[in-house]
Amino acid sequence: MKKFVLSFVMALICYAAAAQTIAIGKFTIDKNNCTITRKADGKTFPLHGRVEIVESAPDLRIEIVDHNSDVRAMPHYNPYECGMYDIVESAPVLRVEIVENAPDLTVEIVDHNPGINR
Repeated sequence: MKKFVLSFVMALICYAAAAQTIAIGKFTIDKNNCTITRKADGKTFPLHGRVEIVESAPDLRIEIVDHNSDVRAMPHYNPYECGMYDIVESAPVLRVEIVENAPDLTVEIVDHNPGINR
């Protein structure tokens, strides 16, 4: 019986480590797919790509911080990797509003090692 319980506990630990999803307020981050999903409607957005900065109707409200961020973001002309972005004025994959209070996500702008920081 002890062997079974130990095996079951180890399987649960492995499953939890493999899932790599993080709940943050109204959103869930999927580290494996580098996406963020809004819980209210299930809409998923990539955490890399073409980003438009808006003042109303954003997909995400972000706060720029110096440390302890949810995401480490790096500007790049070809944003193919998790955390890389290119600021655009049309055809974005993500629309963000930069705020100082009540953000959905905190972001640190970096020169290297972009990605999910949790």
